[in-house]
Amino acid sequence: MANPHRGEASFEVDDKTYRLRFSWNAAAEFEEPAGRSFYDAADALAAGRLSVRTLRAMLWAGLQEHHPGLTLRDAGVLIERIGQVEAWGLVRRAIEYFFPPSEAAASPDPPAPAASV
Repeated sequence: MANPHRGEASFEVDDKTYRLRFSWNAAAEFEEPAGRSFYDAADALAAGRLSVRTLRAMLWAGLQEHHPGLTLRDAGVLIERIGQVEAWGLVRRAIEYFFPPSEAAASPDPPAPAASV
C-alpha cells in the first residue's frame, strides 16, 4: 500500500500493487534513459508537455525503489495497461510528494501544544 507521507503513489495491474516513489536516487536514475534533467522533465510535466519517452522513463525511475527488476519496456507495458492519463496522474502525484509546494516546505513543524494548567 502506498504511503503518501513517504511520497508514494500506487496502482494495480493484474492484482499486483506497484508503488511509485521519487527519491534523489530515482531522480538521478531517470536522467540517463530520458536524456534530460529531472527538473526539466518536472517542469514539462507541470506544463502538460511531457513526451512519451519521458513519461515512460519517469514511471520506470519512480518504480525502481520498490520494484528494482522492472525495465523501461516493463514500464511501457504498465502504461499501456493503466492508460496514459492514469500514468500521467500517478507520476504527477509522486512528483508533488517529492517537490512539496513551497509554502508547505517552508513552514516549520507544528507548534508544541500549550502546557495544560
